[in-house]
Amino acid sequence: MRERMTAVRAAVVDIVKGTYGEDNGPHVVSPYGVELRRVALVGLIIDQYSGEGFASITIDDGTETIRAKAWGGEAASLDKVQTNILALIVGKIREYEGELYVVPEIVRELDDPNYLTVHKMERYVAMLTRSGVTPELPSELEDFIEESAPPPKPEAPTKKPKKKGTPVTGKIYKQIMQYIEQNSKEEGVPIASIVDFFEEKGHDRTDIQLKVLDLQGQGNLVEVKVGVYRPADS
Repeated sequence: MRERMTAVRAAVVDIVKGTYGEDNGPHVVSPYGVELRRVALVGLIIDQYSGEGFASITIDDGTETIRAKAWGGEAASLDKVQTNILALIVGKIREYEGELYVVPEIVRELDDPNYLTVHKMERYVAMLTRSGVTPELPSELEDFIEESAPPPKPEAPTKKPKKKGTPVTGKIYKQIMQYIEQNSKEEGVPIASIVDFFEEKGHDRTDIQLKVLDLQGQGNLVEVKVGVYRPADS
């Protein structure tokens, strides 16, 4: 059984301005040289269509727009998606008649508008780490970095205050945090180890990965490098 690919945080422009290929499976090589097969996008749903055996939504993340499309029994997953909402979309990249689109696995409405800024930052880090090329940083992220920059280190050592995220609620979220806390060293815990552990307990791999992304977006986890996480207060 082929191991499920980890979803890479991306912007829509990374897909639509990339180069599509099908060697070893459908994928796009982004303008920064990062191979994208399965992606996590965050953007506004600006259009929705559903017909007999087909449904689509259009995602706009401020860089470009792209459609997520589904057919047959899978189309029902897009039938009730509303427009003008901020959503997290996870899916695989495909191409048909020159159009690049996403086959959605998860479409989840997001309540916190700040999640889009967090996603953009994490996408920037992912592109930088995976390609070695520094993408152009949007102005709102420059402001975000400046506002988030740590103060100068004091000459005398002081006790580092713990960074507080959103209180963790929900049994599975608490179990994920507990697993990472118990297994995290300085270098963190790989996402593959996290999803493997919970898959053995009967949980869906995609659902666990999304919950890790949720915990990161809430400030409870930090991604120390691509796909490796540790508690934010450690």
